[in-house]
Amino acid sequence: METIPNQTLRIIDANLNRIGEGLRVLEDIARLLLDDAALSQQLKDMRHQMVKVDISLERQFLQARDSEGDVGVDLEASGEEKYKDLPATVVANARRVQEALRVIEELAKNPEIPLESEKFKRARFSLYTIEKELFAKLMRRDEAPK
Repeated sequence: METIPNQTLRIIDANLNRIGEGLRVLEDIARLLLDDAALSQQLKDMRHQMVKVDISLERQFLQARDSEGDVGVDLEASGEEKYKDLPATVVANARRVQEALRVIEELAKNPEIPLESEKFKRARFSLYTIEKELFAKLMRRDEAPK
């Protein structure tokens, strides 16, 4: 196996973290707010499948990680605001995960990267469907008579 450059390891590590964090937000909304066991399980399974990597690769990620020297730590996007409601939170986190999945999908096409590109692509398309379902359930919940 070829040595993976530290910069590439950092990109993959950051995006795996985004995937896990974003899926956890969606999972908790499905589980604790909507009481939806099926969606919760789907999201939990996806989270575990996407962030699980070989221990030697995990070790490389940790060695390459430079949280203190990361120039992006204090960057903020203009227009980034607090989410006004839970449907907006679902959309924001789903998009964050979809983007991170796409980054890893593209990097994993490089033969030196020991990850399966197709796995991340399938997860991204699966998440499009899950996002739609979560969003619809939240909207129905919000529109239901109190």
